[in-house]
Amino acid sequence: MAISEHDRYELHKWLIDHAGEQVAETMMAHLPPTGWADVATKRDLELLAATLRGEMHELRGEMHLMRADFNEKLRGHLTVIVGLNISLAGAVVAFLR
Repeated sequence: MAISEHDRYELHKWLIDHAGEQVAETMMAHLPPTGWADVATKRDLELLAATLRGEMHELRGEMHLMRADFNEKLRGHLTVIVGLNISLAGAVVAFLR
């Protein structure tokens, strides 16, 4: 059962009348801002943490694959660049002779 703002107000008034304003304020501060059904439990947090750990593990795997792919492409590009530099150097040497 959800507690309405009117219910909270009535409870607050009753607490002030029966326990005093300080106790009423303290007790109301410990109530959730919504109903108890909306408050996360320790089990909810454990499930969320497990889910996040799983997603992070998957992300690490994907990043590893991306890094490997990047390194493979980089080696290919470096081979082309080195080959072009050698060809250019040979052309310059041939031109200067």
